[in-house]
Amino acid sequence: RNNVPSKRVVVEHRIEEMIAPFVTKAAVQSAAALPQSPAAFIAAIPRGGAVAAAVAFDMGLAKTRLEGLAYGTVTALITSAALNLFKFADGKNSKLMANDRFNNILKITFGILLASTVSLGIYTTAIFTIIGIYSKTALGMGHTTGFITFFNSCEKFRQHGFRSFVACLASFSISWVCALLLTYEEETRWWIALPAILVGVMGFLHYKELFALASTLIYSSSCEM
Repeated sequence: RNNVPSKRVVVEHRIEEMIAPFVTKAAVQSAAALPQSPAAFIAAIPRGGAVAAAVAFDMGLAKTRLEGLAYGTVTALITSAALNLFKFADGKNSKLMANDRFNNILKITFGILLASTVSLGIYTTAIFTIIGIYSKTALGMGHTTGFITFFNSCEKFRQHGFRSFVACLASFSISWVCALLLTYEEETRWWIALPAILVGVMGFLHYKELFALASTLIYSSSCEM
């Protein structure tokens, strides 16, 4: 009775007979070469080979990195808001007046800052938009090597774009204060501009601290993809 094979053994034997013609020696060797446990699989990754090649490029990390290039979107919004500031400098306030040195300096400063904001905003938006378009095109084509090479080669452009973003933010904040001072007169304008000045100064201090934290904790210890 003990020598009678069970139904499970019979079924397994028949399955083996059915798939035997399709199993080659190379396939058996390849299967035997694979790690047989999750721990062994993970341990095999650093040693190279096909497993390492498969995990060398992480599409999720690449997409996350591209999503981090959102400076262009933010700068486009700032540029749009800066263009609306022209409404504060109407025909009367945009003209230089005799014997009014302070307001004349304020108007000239406002014009320069506003022009700088728009110009820097256009540059920042264009830089990050172009990098994003070509990077996503490479990923869509499955050209991962080209994406990595292109993205790493654009490091200096990303740095210039970030500096342009910071300068655009600063010039817009100051031009906003100038717009308030030009819109109202006498002591009233200083009281109205006071919240903008306080928030602007506090914001710059916080921005500086955030940039320092990112530089120390992220970029100093990270490596390019």
